Amino acid sequence: MPVSSATGPITKHMRVLDIITLCPEAENIMAEYGLHCFHCDANAFESLGDGCVSHGFSNEEVDELVDDINQIIRDLPEKSNTLTITAAAAAAIRDIAIAENRLGEGLAVIADGRGGFCLEFQPEPATDDLTFTNTDVPDMRFFAGSLTLKRIGGSTIDFRDGKCKLDLADAPNSGCGCKSGGTCGCKID
Repeated sequence: MPVSSATGPITKHMRVLDIITLCPEAENIMAEYGLHCFHCDANAFESLGDGCVSHGFSNEEVDELVDDINQIIRDLPEKSNTLTITAAAAAAIRDIAIAENRLGEGLAVIADGRGGFCLEFQPEPATDDLTFTNTDVPDMRFFAGSLTLKRIGGSTIDFRDGKCKLDLADAPNSGCGCKSGGTCGCKID
């Protein structure tokens, strides 16, 4: 008996691009279903459900696909639901917040469409976000949702060489969340 898609973080109402951003492994499942949406220009604005229906899928098939993607997420190795924020990162982001008149807002850690991560100011955490701070700079908050933490939980956000760096817990020398494993700076929006 399939698990209801309502029990997972992925829904058929999400954009294909967002699903693949949050769960890159979803590409393989979609391909098994005969979908290659991850290469389609429509993936940035079309929901998974709408894309499937336009390819002739029944509602039951769409639900099975969503269930399979959610199963992949449930099967991912458990990561810590934490982020370590260095004092250097918190202070640098606080300086940016002051300069942009955004002091009091937090910085959301968001997966981007390329498989990397960016930081974006927002007034409050989203519904499922956890909030992280550094004790030396407690007024600067960082937010991360459960799907983001499934990918980068236990990692460290640092500021060095003039850039924010994401040091992944399971790849300490990679420096970022991009698929290439290189070191790149986070984008501040």
